[in-house]
Amino acid sequence: MADYLTYPMKNLRITQHYTGRTSHRPHWCNLKTGKPLPGIKDYPTDNGGKDGGKDPVYATVDLIVYRIWGVGTAGINTLFVNTKDKVKLANGKTDYACWYMTHPNDADLRKYKPGMVIKKGSIICYEGTDGCSANHIHLGVGLGKLTGNGWAANANNKYVITCTGGPLKPEDAFFVDPQFTKVLGTAGIPFKKLPAASSTPAATYKTTAALKIRADAGTTYAVVGQLKKGAKVSVTETKTVGGVTWGKIPQGWICLSYAKKVVK
Repeated sequence: MADYLTYPMKNLRITQHYTGRTSHRPHWCNLKTGKPLPGIKDYPTDNGGKDGGKDPVYATVDLIVYRIWGVGTAGINTLFVNTKDKVKLANGKTDYACWYMTHPNDADLRKYKPGMVIKKGSIICYEGTDGCSANHIHLGVGLGKLTGNGWAANANNKYVITCTGGPLKPEDAFFVDPQFTKVLGTAGIPFKKLPAASSTPAATYKTTAALKIRADAGTTYAVVGQLKKGAKVSVTETKTVGGVTWGKIPQGWICLSYAKKVVK
């Protein structure tokens, strides 16, 4: 079952909307007519995190590194990623998604090579100042998989995402998981909240490790029991919290990262 695509930072504070006249509007807009550009475009946003510091950016689903640009050169550091699997998007589609993250500092990106998998729950990078004066992440997102260099110059000579399905506005891509992300300011972008739970037909899972049973989905909830490795349980509902999927069983909730679905 596809994971929901959720916003990748714990603090959501949009410091420049995709309509921003500082630098974002030319990514998608004909500045003379005010209409969307023909050809390639995207809808980037800047997130400044909690404050002027360097908040981390997380993989809320498994990602594959597509390209790394600018490390150790005069270019502005940018990391390009594809989702490893199809995901549930905020626009109602289930498909691959891709995006680029600009401004992380060199130290954050030197560890990556194309094809590397960034596992769900891992820190991808931190806000940075490479090519800018204040810590933030510039993020542009698209549908499908990245193509070519991952970006190219549009009619306004702004570099925008190139991908198989075209650009996505952030509110059409990312859900906001309120148990993971604190919304400090969206600059008017109408992000959707992650659905509280996803009903699913009962399925049998087998645990791959000893598991604690929680009162609800998440490690902050009380432990109400435990399962042995190899135990088989019936999961009747799933919920994604902070990019991690939990399953409801008769006694409570278990983390499905340590259980495999039994195929009959």
